[in-house]
Amino acid sequence: MSYEFYKILHVFMIVLFVGSIAIQFFMETSPKSAKIISGVSSFLIFVAGMGLLARIGVSHGAGWPMWVKVKVGLWLAVAALGPILAKRMKSNRQFGYYGILVLIFVAVFSAITKY
Repeated sequence: MSYEFYKILHVFMIVLFVGSIAIQFFMETSPKSAKIISGVSSFLIFVAGMGLLARIGVSHGAGWPMWVKVKVGLWLAVAALGPILAKRMKSNRQFGYYGILVLIFVAVFSAITKY
């Protein structure tokens, strides 16, 4: 598959993930479909990201650059914390959601600037 395919898949799944997490945070009782979509889209974000790494020449045996380690760490944090905070936070949910958005912003920043 081409670089462009993986990039489109990666960005689309990020948008879908953020939308499904927003539904979980801001609806009183979030539908099961939003939880399923956040899980599937989170997995596909990772798959597409690994495809992108392969297309830009990061080989399997080589160590990851620091920006990739940062992105994977932030992805794990967002994928785990998003649904947990959405379920457990009863008040001030917007702060939890904004915190998730900040983590996503840092991940995007690290990918674009390669820090």
